[in-house]
Amino acid sequence: MKWTTAIVVFFIAAVLVRSRSVAFWLYLVVLVLLAARLIVRLTLERLRVVHRVDRDHLFPGERLGITLTIVNGSPLPAPWVWVEDRVPSRLHHGAVFSHVSTLPAGSERVHRYELQVTERGLYRLGHIDVSVGDWFGVRELGGTVEEPRWITVYPRVLPVQPLRLPNRLPVGPRRDPLSPFQDLLPVGVRRYFPGDPLRLIAWKATAHRGELMVKEQPLVRERVTYYFLNLARGDWDPARRFELLERAITVAASLVWWEPDPRHALGLVAYGRIERAIPEGIGREVERPGLLRVAARAGAGQRRTILEGLAGLQPADGPPFLEVLGDEVRGLPWGATLVMLVPTNTPELVARCSEFQRRGHPVVILTFEPRRTMQARIPIHEVDLGTQGVRFA
Repeated sequence: MKWTTAIVVFFIAAVLVRSRSVAFWLYLVVLVLLAARLIVRLTLERLRVVHRVDRDHLFPGERLGITLTIVNGSPLPAPWVWVEDRVPSRLHHGAVFSHVSTLPAGSERVHRYELQVTERGLYRLGHIDVSVGDWFGVRELGGTVEEPRWITVYPRVLPVQPLRLPNRLPVGPRRDPLSPFQDLLPVGVRRYFPGDPLRLIAWKATAHRGELMVKEQPLVRERVTYYFLNLARGDWDPARRFELLERAITVAASLVWWEPDPRHALGLVAYGRIERAIPEGIGREVERPGLLRVAARAGAGQRRTILEGLAGLQPADGPPFLEVLGDEVRGLPWGATLVMLVPTNTPELVARCSEFQRRGHPVVILTFEPRRTMQARIPIHEVDLGTQGVRFA
């Protein structure tokens, strides 16, 4: 606006005074203005910003390394370039990265910085604001560069007191080659080897073949545990809802992460919604409330799969947890243990869990609000998160 006013003043002065010096300054101002517009526009069009992160999965408290490379692909120098990396506020509570620098023609500048992540969640990075200007402040153009990078911040994991799960059954949906038990039903016969128990000798097959034969039996099936996490907003105490829900997610993540037996198959069924955090001003990405299901599987990779599901999980408004619980348990393999992470042990929940036990599913209930006193044959533990980690009363 100041330069436009100066041009108008010089033009009026040149017309009234009819001076060559005034006309010269008028032409000079117009030339500088046009050149500045050309340089700034060309620089912005050919400016390239590359956004990189050193890893995409972290725990709260860890540091995330970010590399921001600014390349001036224009044949003209950039008098000054301002960049700001916009970061979701929930990911990092400190100051955002902002930098102003000069870029010669065809050059690049690399910036490396770190963020200390603070909260679990799914975060979108790579929303970068860019502005380019000239030496005289005549022209400034800005834009936004999108280099989307998604990172996952796992829930906190704390040391866990061993939780005795009633799932060491001699039967189940999958085989466990290291179990000391044997399966109940034989799958065939084979030749006798020294050391085979005499009780396994197949006398009819021995008489038929004329050599000693034994019953071949597979070993016991592996343990399977499903964690059921209730994040229905209406089931929790409104005064402490946020704190208790975060505790429930932390406990579920800790139980999965510190599972000592890699042969133990773990699964998850969580009632809630997935929320992805993106920089302010762009909006939010929220999936409709529903059930997050992770099928049971053994192995170290399964722990990270479950933690990824828990990372973006948020409470949801919808039908009570008990209304959807029955259908989910009905589709599970027989013998799978059920661990319920719920606000408290209501009579309706205990009755439903007793029904599951009669169907062959051992059940453990973990509560986060004071337990209700009642007679039940189901183990019920109140969860305590202290300085020593997770304990079960």
